[in-house]
Amino acid sequence: MNSSHPLQSAWRTYWVLKKHRPEPAWARLALTTALGLCIGVVLVTLAGLFSGNLGRWAWWRYNLAGNLVICLCISYTIHGIYRSVELLLPEATLQRIAGWRDWRAGVFFCMLGISGALLGGLLGLAWISLLFQVDAWTVFTAQPRAISNFLVITALITLANWVYWRWHSRRQALQLQATESQLRLLQAQIEPHFLFNTLANVQSLMDYDPPRAKAMLEAFTDYLRSSLGQLRATQCTLAAELDMVKSYLVLMHIRMGERLHYEIKMVDHAGAALVPPLLLQPLVENAIRHGLEPKVDGGAVHIAASVDGTRLTITIEDDGMGSAAPTRPGPAGTGMALENIRARLQTRYGDNANIVLESIPAGTRVTLQLPLETLP
Repeated sequence: MNSSHPLQSAWRTYWVLKKHRPEPAWARLALTTALGLCIGVVLVTLAGLFSGNLGRWAWWRYNLAGNLVICLCISYTIHGIYRSVELLLPEATLQRIAGWRDWRAGVFFCMLGISGALLGGLLGLAWISLLFQVDAWTVFTAQPRAISNFLVITALITLANWVYWRWHSRRQALQLQATESQLRLLQAQIEPHFLFNTLANVQSLMDYDPPRAKAMLEAFTDYLRSSLGQLRATQCTLAAELDMVKSYLVLMHIRMGERLHYEIKMVDHAGAALVPPLLLQPLVENAIRHGLEPKVDGGAVHIAASVDGTRLTITIEDDGMGSAAPTRPGPAGTGMALENIRARLQTRYGDNANIVLESIPAGTRVTLQLPLETLP
């Protein structure tokens, strides 16, 4: 799903704590280098402007190299601290930090910035001593103005961090509201499709098999009673979602009889994963409608859910008609369901989730990969 340049992808998540990053390491290092160099040039320019040395080449030659070394060291150190926090903290803790919308976010990231500035400044002085054969620490401590400037710069970095994270928290809150509205809109497009098809199935059975139509209607009533509230939620557990899918398969089994078989496999700890509701049922419906129903002897649907580190993988596989399936008339087809779900995943997870449809020797397989999210 992610077709943007690695640098663009890295910039979008540069200030977001993520244990597993899809963008290459060189992209983040390139951004870190660019930020360090830009800050160094800006600070030296401001110092030259205030001291009246802006037009003196000798002053630039004396101050620019050292300041760039220090700013690069600070930039790399902050980058290293951020990445260490991402790798050392558990995924659940990172998710809790990402969910902070109050003063805690500002304090936490300000402390990371201050730590990086202090440690990076010391490393920068060490590198200056090594590169230029001078005692940079002695020169630095012997100049009160240099110390005060460094403290002012650190204070400005802290203030900028605080202002940024206050703005970022408010922006995230607004984006969350917009995302929830978008998810509800996309979800609302799926629900009538599901209800329409189920009622159409009942109607078709009433013409030639009223007892089965009655059984299907009773099963459908039980399904709605247990899951209607969940259909209006913005998230649910995978276990609950698969319960809904199983109820749907029961309905379809009443209609198709022995032409339909199904199997659901899920590792125990995958059941607590949070997913958007009505994520899987449209895909299972497509597998039956476009893969198994056109097949004279029917077939089977296999659903599996597994966890690999911080990723949740769900596969829906059928041994139906596959790419040879004829186009079926109806209000919506495979394309509608896939595009809707792809849009929902993009809205909720951005580039961290994907859905892949592929033909297999005997049927079709749909694979979803999502970030593993659980309740605190």
